[in-house]
Amino acid sequence: MNIKMLAPLLLTLVWSQAYAADGSITISSPANGAMVSAKDKVPVTYAATLGPNGDHLHLYVDGKRVDVLRQIKGTAELDPLSVGKHHVCLTVNTSSHAPTGVESCVDIAAQ
Repeated sequence: MNIKMLAPLLLTLVWSQAYAADGSITISSPANGAMVSAKDKVPVTYAATLGPNGDHLHLYVDGKRVDVLRQIKGTAELDPLSVGKHHVCLTVNTSSHAPTGVESCVDIAAQ
């Protein structure tokens, strides 16, 4: 492999490492693919690193914002969900509520 081919690869690796340092979110519960009760509130346990532009988190269910979270680690409760599949996401946002591009999502089903 010559240096001309190696340079773009190295730049990509450096950029991806820098991007990863901009923040992260881990949803530890519910697990992806989990089954939850449609009769009970659903706890969402998370931990986040906001990164240099992050200020807070937004919690979404099926694309609709349901909460703004100021704590970077904790548990938020979702109201009981309708029966069926749901997409739950957390995003890191700036102080003006613009997303930074850092997000984590899980798909769950309520029955």
